[in-house]
Amino acid sequence: MNKNNHLNKSSENRKQKKWEKAMVALFVMGVIALLAVLIFYNRSVIMSPLEGIGRKSTSEAGFPVRLPGSTGYSINKFDSGFMLLTETYVYVYDSDGGQRYNKRHSYSEPNAAVADTRILVYDINGKQYSFYGRNGLIYEKETDERILYGAIGEDSSAAIVYKHEVYANTLEIYDGKGDWRYKTKFLDDNIIQIAFTAADKDIIITSMSFKDGDVIAAVHKYDTELEDDSGLWKTELPGNAMPFALHIGRNNAFVVCDKSLLTIDLNDGKILDSYDYKGNLIDYAFSDNSVALLVNDFTAGTVTLISLNGNNKSETVVSSGATQVEFVSGSIYVLEPNTIAVYPTTQLSLPHNRLSLGEEYSRFIQVNNDILLLGYNNVEKLDINNTTENTT
Repeated sequence: MNKNNHLNKSSENRKQKKWEKAMVALFVMGVIALLAVLIFYNRSVIMSPLEGIGRKSTSEAGFPVRLPGSTGYSINKFDSGFMLLTETYVYVYDSDGGQRYNKRHSYSEPNAAVADTRILVYDINGKQYSFYGRNGLIYEKETDERILYGAIGEDSSAAIVYKHEVYANTLEIYDGKGDWRYKTKFLDDNIIQIAFTAADKDIIITSMSFKDGDVIAAVHKYDTELEDDSGLWKTELPGNAMPFALHIGRNNAFVVCDKSLLTIDLNDGKILDSYDYKGNLIDYAFSDNSVALLVNDFTAGTVTLISLNGNNKSETVVSSGATQVEFVSGSIYVLEPNTIAVYPTTQLSLPHNRLSLGEEYSRFIQVNNDILLLGYNNVEKLDINNTTENTT
């Protein structure tokens, strides 16, 4: 091969590589945009010995809780109460509605990963993140590379995914005090979700990459105590699956994709089960080894609730205005305009209960025996035990 041909081929290879990276970036940004309207669940255990001692609310308690005048609220269960994230503040409230603390941030695109007693707030495409506990800020950091994604672990670990000039992504993990403990690099795989397992020793990752003109989704397992970028196993997902959510069960990982739900063995990465659905995913929920999906089937003109638990699979048509699904106290709750429809977890049919709300709410969470509802300008409380509006 003469020198000119070699140079031309090298130039073509570089152009092909740049094009592939650009295509992957487009797909990843699409997934991130879709994930922005969904919820990701993780758990944390480590807590400071002095947390909770002498804690007092900083505002008057009671519901409804008036929202502090902002836009773009997100609500999550936190400790015995709840937290709100806005474009300028992190707010933490007790179970009685009293504000425990607030912290101003300067993030352009803030997002939060929330565990039982820990909150990770990070700036998407920015270079800052912060870590909170029961009583306020524990640590905050400024990074050298732009942040794409963050996750929280069972033992207060924080995972931060960065955009990199050479690699597709780099991943770093810090402990509950902010000390570095793990790093790995991804040459072609772009990380979509992360879930911790085995007391934060292992991590499960979903990713997307470009291969032979196709976008390939995969699930990986890594041992954070091993310095090995190849990981313990990697399983490519069938078809053109796009992972929307990842959940760790007792022995399996559940991956909700745009057209299917996959069950994967945590030990070897083998795909144990696959369930296909038709339509666009509206919302999803996990409970132990059960999964609930809320799907808009435009072809049929219906919204469908799907419940899956092992070999038990059931579905039913729900209100066309349904926007959220959750497992609550052994039932499946579906948020509709002005009501919450309550369904059994198996053998779905008509709802066995409807909770009247009186007005529309955008989201709800369960805190103890209460449902907290996020409205336009307040957070309202609904006592599950005192609500008995049956439809049967």
